[in-house]
Amino acid sequence: MKNHIRPPVKVDKNKRRITNSRERPHWWRLNVPASVNGGKKKRLFFQSEKEAKDHAISLLETHASVSSDIITRLKQRGLSVSDAIEYALKHAPIISAVTIKEACQKLMASRRAANCKPRYLATLSSDLHGFVEEFGSRMIDSINKAEVEKHIGQLTGKDGETPAMPKTKGNVLTTIKSLFNFAVEQGWRGENPAQKIRKPILDETIIDILSPDEASTLLSAGKDRTFADIFPALVIQLFAGVRRSELPHIEWEHIKDNYLRLDKTKTREKRAVEMPETLREWLLPYQHLKGRLLAIEGVSFDLKDTRTVEDAYTYRLSQLEKAYGVTLSKNVLRHSAITYRIALTSDLNGTARWAGNTPEVCEKHYLGVATKSDAETFYSLKPKSTDNVIRIS
Repeated sequence: MKNHIRPPVKVDKNKRRITNSRERPHWWRLNVPASVNGGKKKRLFFQSEKEAKDHAISLLETHASVSSDIITRLKQRGLSVSDAIEYALKHAPIISAVTIKEACQKLMASRRAANCKPRYLATLSSDLHGFVEEFGSRMIDSINKAEVEKHIGQLTGKDGETPAMPKTKGNVLTTIKSLFNFAVEQGWRGENPAQKIRKPILDETIIDILSPDEASTLLSAGKDRTFADIFPALVIQLFAGVRRSELPHIEWEHIKDNYLRLDKTKTREKRAVEMPETLREWLLPYQHLKGRLLAIEGVSFDLKDTRTVEDAYTYRLSQLEKAYGVTLSKNVLRHSAITYRIALTSDLNGTARWAGNTPEVCEKHYLGVATKSDAETFYSLKPKSTDNVIRIS
């Protein structure tokens, strides 16, 4: 130590050196040379000789481990090693002993407190499940980028063997990034190890729509009592582009003056959907009804979590699909509604507002998928008479 930092000396309350060995010191002064302090001399004062010596040893260890390159870079910013350490201590979070499992539980609790939708919470829990299984007992500050990348790369489909689709991997990565961002905000670690991991590149999305002939076949279900409970929801999706998650909240009283008023939407913004004449004619037999539009027998409605209703509707659509031989891929009814409206009106912005989307999404996915002639045929699919549609009580 003597070759780098001299031993601490006794000083009085005025910080002047004490020469009398019997006099009790008020402070212990440590003179830090420029060679150890990034080119700047410094005097430090401690209440005991041990504190002063321990600090000197710490400075020497730090100095020995700091490369000349780092010292040069600090000098360019007018900082000494001590300055850099003080800055880091001031701005860096205090790392806490929190496990991955505990962090995920606290993240879920914070999202519930923030009034996030049940669907989002369910997705969040599902995406984090595998991560907790693999790393649950590890401390949140011990996970590195390579481990996250490996976890994402090993994701599989529902069968547990087929590699997960790029979109699934990207969604899980987004969730894990959210977890670590939350951890940084809470001060459980200093940085997000997943922040610089790139999402998988997705293949170009090609949407499915029903051709006018397929839509005509599907609409013939209006004469089938078997599907009378879901037929109004089906035609509203097909001609008004309503999302499945929005259907359970619709009441018959929301249909007025040729508009369907949506109070509960995916974006949490109310939307008034102008109903085309074709849709209004299909709904005429139901104009006497009140209450919920999608009321499937034996399925209860929960305002905070409508997934049960949506799942029941999806199951009933699969039954209709088999009965009529029409392939109903996910969201094909909504995709068809938006595509044909854009094709008929050529109004991209107006259709985006009508569907609760952005113009960019509508242009990317729906523009040019169908012709105006296709749209005219589609909107000509009106019931021959209201007697051809089964009424529901």
